[in-house]
Amino acid sequence: MARLVVLSLLALSVLAGCSAVPPTPEQQQEDVGPAQLPHWQPGMMGAFTQGQHHPAVASLFAKAEQAREQSHWRSAMTYLDQARQIQPRNPAIFYRAAWVSLQMGDARQAEQLLQRGLVFAPQNSELSRRLKLLLAECLDAQGRVMEADSLRAQVAG
Repeated sequence: MARLVVLSLLALSVLAGCSAVPPTPEQQQEDVGPAQLPHWQPGMMGAFTQGQHHPAVASLFAKAEQAREQSHWRSAMTYLDQARQIQPRNPAIFYRAAWVSLQMGDARQAEQLLQRGLVFAPQNSELSRRLKLLLAECLDAQGRVMEADSLRAQVAG
């Protein structure tokens, strides 16, 4: 009987620690301003740890950054997938995951991630622009050069 009481109290304390209210989509949007995103350039991306994020997401970004520095792409993607479980509407996570997918040679998956990121990114924002530019790179990698050029023209104009 004493074991049951102790296990019950332990379970309640664990559940109490997990009961934090998740941020609203508006709060998530505040956490991912354009200055907080890694600046993507062909063959280069800033540190995944840049920006202000939910503490659990920040921890996962730090782990993903370590994996990225060692070119352990699968590990980096695992950490980013875990971050996406915490903040499923955070377009910065989709951006980073798409970049890793592109490094892994999976332009199709990167395209899908970027399309989802664009759904949650504020229209006409720096974040949206970066998502579209990376999407153009994915289209290029798939041999869809005309679509990529059209998307770049749309971003530029």
